[in-house]
Amino acid sequence: MGRLVFLGCLLLVPAVSISQQNDFVGSWLLWVEAGNQGEPAYGSLDVEQAGDTLAVYVDGGPAALLELEGNRIGFEFDWDDLWDLPHVSVLNGMLENGVISGTVRSEGQDRGAWRATRRLPVDRNAPPEPADLNGIWGPPALISRHTFDLTEAGRAADAAYDPTLDDPILRCVSDGLVRMSHGPFHIEVLEGDGRVVVIHEDLHEVRRIYTDGRGFPEGIEDAGLAMGFSIGHWEGSTFVIETRGLKRTVWDAAGMPISPSAIVTERWYLDDTGRLHIEISMDDPENYHRPVLMHIVRSKRPADTVVPEYACDPHGFYRGLEFSDQLQEYWGRSGNRL
Repeated sequence: MGRLVFLGCLLLVPAVSISQQNDFVGSWLLWVEAGNQGEPAYGSLDVEQAGDTLAVYVDGGPAALLELEGNRIGFEFDWDDLWDLPHVSVLNGMLENGVISGTVRSEGQDRGAWRATRRLPVDRNAPPEPADLNGIWGPPALISRHTFDLTEAGRAADAAYDPTLDDPILRCVSDGLVRMSHGPFHIEVLEGDGRVVVIHEDLHEVRRIYTDGRGFPEGIEDAGLAMGFSIGHWEGSTFVIETRGLKRTVWDAAGMPISPSAIVTERWYLDDTGRLHIEISMDDPENYHRPVLMHIVRSKRPADTVVPEYACDPHGFYRGLEFSDQLQEYWGRSGNRL
């Protein structure tokens, strides 16, 4: 599957002093006024020293540095909208009083403001103070990156993927954990004895997160589970989940791969307004040089909300293949079936 070409262009930026560059280096919490659904969204901005310039990453995917002069920085990155169509946004901003802020433009149009603040250290030894996560949570707002830092194996998997034949959702097969986590659907969270159950509107998939202190089953790497096997614990008021045992699949319509050795870590917490933040990190060194990151925000729905029924019938997909004379090609791609 082809990627946007902007990342292939090396851009010269004005020389600045090392001390000025160091002011930008580090991990930042990124906020944009308009994410993939046109609503405010969060993400991760990482700035690293790279020779005599800086390397910029948004949600684990590379961004192109456009400007670096004094306290000014400019960069661009690609992202997918709600219909999986790719776009490129340019962010220009200034660093003042420890905060980077500026404006966003995409395809020549203003997309509002952005800012980045330094990430605070995480207290992983905080005593448990469980928050109430029960309820129905609306579709997520996020940045939704399009391009990531693939390894050679990851690039080969991406190149072999045909979105018209290999996408599991075309056959009404589970999207899998990562894709369901950021898809445009509701979730319902039910906290029980020794487990937290998440019911997804998407395909009515059910996920169980065990909180009774158990470890991962023996041979979990070969489990091949769409949603994986998840165990969770509390760090203060943050619910931390680790998932292993995922099957080899893709986590977006464009075909970004997941290997069976991938480990997904999530941090769930409520902000002061009661919104649910879910920070996802997928560590999959077979396919990516650095972890894939997402920051999802969901708003709570009223208790009497009725989650819509999800309907999916693969008949149309198979009939379409028959009419387009692609059915035999599809059967021959069984090795790509995810």
